[in-house]
Amino acid sequence: MITAIPMNDDRVANHFTKANCLVFLDERGIEINRVDNPALAEGCAGKQKMVDLLAEQQVDRIVVRNIGEQMLGKLLARQFAVYQTNCGRRSAHELVDPIASGLLQLHQASQGRQSLNHEAKAKSGGCGCHHPEGEHSDACCHTANSPRQEMAPSQRNQMRRQDCGCHGQGRGRCCQS
Repeated sequence: MITAIPMNDDRVANHFTKANCLVFLDERGIEINRVDNPALAEGCAGKQKMVDLLAEQQVDRIVVRNIGEQMLGKLLARQFAVYQTNCGRRSAHELVDPIASGLLQLHQASQGRQSLNHEAKAKSGGCGCHHPEGEHSDACCHTANSPRQEMAPSQRNQMRRQDCGCHGQGRGRCCQS
């Protein structure tokens, strides 16, 4: 049985899709693989690549601290068992046995955090970057023909944050210059 845990250094990441890497452990708690999180650098498609990576690694269960309801719904639909911990300082080895660790199993997407930007994302075609419907690219918010290219870099960055729903929160990874 393989367990995946989103990690930042030696701690469970605060948010599933914003983890620096995913650590894969066998049933004894021994690390079998560590992979950089594809959701950090892939724009609109990164989260799907993250889900695909979990399937490729033959993950049975995932341990998270916080996860959005959309991503939780995708994981549950793919038959992953998802457990929530309330402490990021536990070792990955401790989290391999969810019952002994007292983890909460998540069964419904509504148990995830509601996205503040989901409604805006849905109206704009899915990623929140206001691309014309069906014209998403891997370089979200970075189109070559954009009139923003004529703006000062600080103005472009502010516009990118607004377009993709970042609003200056978190690490801003969806709008890196």
